[in-house]
Amino acid sequence: MVDSRVRVTAVGIAGAVLAATAIVFANLAGVSWRDWIDTYAITNIVFGIGFTLPGSIIGWHRPGHRVGTLFMISGLGHLVTATSGMLLTYGLEHGWPLPMERTLVTFYFAGWQLGIGFLANIALLLFPDERLPSRRWLPVLWLTILAGLYEAVSSVLSTGTFFDHPGVTSVLNIGLVQPNLADTIFGLLFIPLNLAWIAALVVRYRSGDERTKRQLLWLILALIAMLLLNTQRWITGNGPILLLLSFVLIPLAVGVAIVRHQLFDIRLVLSRTLLYGLTLTVIVAAYAGLVAAFSMLVPPTAERGVQAGAAIAVAIGFTPVRLLMQRLTGRAFYGGRSDPARTAQQIGQTLNHDDDLVEALDRTRIALRIPWLALYASDDDAVLSQAGTPQDGNTTEIELHYRGDHVGTLRVELRRGESSLHTADRDTLSLIGTPLAVALHALQLTEQVRQARAATVEATGAERVRLQRELHDGLGPSLTSLAFRADAASRLLRSDIEAAGQLIGELRTDLRVVIDDVRHIVQGLRPMELDQLGLDGALREHVAAIPRQAAREVAVEVKAPHPMPALSPAVELAGYRIAKEALTNVLRHSSARNCRITLRVDDNLHVDVSDDGSEPATWHPGIGLRSIAERAEELGGTATAGPATNGWRVTASIPIHDSKA
Repeated sequence: MVDSRVRVTAVGIAGAVLAATAIVFANLAGVSWRDWIDTYAITNIVFGIGFTLPGSIIGWHRPGHRVGTLFMISGLGHLVTATSGMLLTYGLEHGWPLPMERTLVTFYFAGWQLGIGFLANIALLLFPDERLPSRRWLPVLWLTILAGLYEAVSSVLSTGTFFDHPGVTSVLNIGLVQPNLADTIFGLLFIPLNLAWIAALVVRYRSGDERTKRQLLWLILALIAMLLLNTQRWITGNGPILLLLSFVLIPLAVGVAIVRHQLFDIRLVLSRTLLYGLTLTVIVAAYAGLVAAFSMLVPPTAERGVQAGAAIAVAIGFTPVRLLMQRLTGRAFYGGRSDPARTAQQIGQTLNHDDDLVEALDRTRIALRIPWLALYASDDDAVLSQAGTPQDGNTTEIELHYRGDHVGTLRVELRRGESSLHTADRDTLSLIGTPLAVALHALQLTEQVRQARAATVEATGAERVRLQRELHDGLGPSLTSLAFRADAASRLLRSDIEAAGQLIGELRTDLRVVIDDVRHIVQGLRPMELDQLGLDGALREHVAAIPRQAAREVAVEVKAPHPMPALSPAVELAGYRIAKEALTNVLRHSSARNCRITLRVDDNLHVDVSDDGSEPATWHPGIGLRSIAERAEELGGTATAGPATNGWRVTASIPIHDSKA
């Protein structure tokens, strides 16, 4: 990096010395302002500084950048031409030796050929990443080099003189006279080359990322300004020489694009330039056309009337033309934000078809030309999906709601130079937010279903493990022991009947214990009372079986419709477990004297367990309350628990139609 900056410093010093030398010797030779212009000295100095300065800045901040190197050489070439021309002007007046004059002519002819006609074009082909758009552009690069070398070599080998001074030709002059055919071919070659350079910019812009597009927009802005200023020269082949100074806008724009491409919102600057430039061009063309048309229809004596009529017609058409241009440029640089409803509809339809959040965000970003969009969940800062690449610019957020509930947040990075989201952008994003909120809600429901299924699978697995443990550790050893003792009793029947009878009595007792264990396991899977008595009957039997010491303290009442509507086994079991768990909490933890279990059935089974106990100072949901909520959610229902007006209350609601199977 140090060596690169040393070279940049040396180029800067050399450029300053050359420019100062040209100015000094021009003053010594008494060059007039008109001679400055006619000899292209002023344009070469401005071109030289205009290329050297941005090239040096690029080389300083991006050491070794090829575009910066090419610009520095181009700038020095123009400064060499300007300096050689002024030295030669002074030398011709003061009789310098002819070899020295011819050497200066050589530098004069060769120097400027390195600039806008050769190396600068290569630099533009490599802009902004120092590489060609692809290998397919190699022929364009080689043709550019060939055309540049032809112009440079032929100029120093030809018989051309310095502004018609006899004998003052290049020191390398070999009497070369370029064939007309060669001049014509190479002259025409620059037409497709110019088109190819423009095509390269278009290809880069279409395939580039947001950074590349911003950089290219700086160059496009400079090209548009240059073309507008030199319109007459492109049309007539001639024009004010000083307007050629606008060429320096190109290296200046390239320098800004490479070093500080985020300086302002270049889209805004370019869109406004195009808007008013094109509008002015259309107005001037319309005015000229109307004047020409009216002049053919009216007598020459009515010239003022013709101009007045054309002016009136142009004034009437100004606003529609401006609005049309504004829509066109706005759509080119800001996408569909000028028509929020249509843009939102198109993106919303795409989202409704496939519910792909990433694609929807990417379409939104492209439609509005926004650098980056991200969708966040409502309950945390996790990114659900995003589109684009963050540019570390200003961001804003749009909250997404579904039926009054906050379901997510849309975070938007503003375009460079914007401090707030444009009203049209906000309107479009707000409209797009509706289908996004619906999709988010659906995504959340899907996640809830997934979690419920996972919980069901885990509960099933846990239940199987429990059964396996109880069978293996409880029933298994008991049944094995019974089998061994039954074998022993059968052997004792022949030798000791009394001992065999005693052993059979023990077997009878142990069998009752095993039967109780089996009944306990079956009860854990599904209480038999549910099948025999139904949900309300099973709950009443459970209440009747409460130990007397607990029953004395809390009076429990079960209230249910009669007859109880038919429920699926899963809903019955969930309702029974929820009511039983809630009643257990009342008996263990509450100071209540009364408790009521209420069952109600419509489209859902509603279980309500309320008591008149005092509200605790602090409380946290325990395992029992979490179990109640999980049992309800497994079947798509909900459950709540907490202090009520006159005590404590647990409520659960379980859908019954989707559960009957």
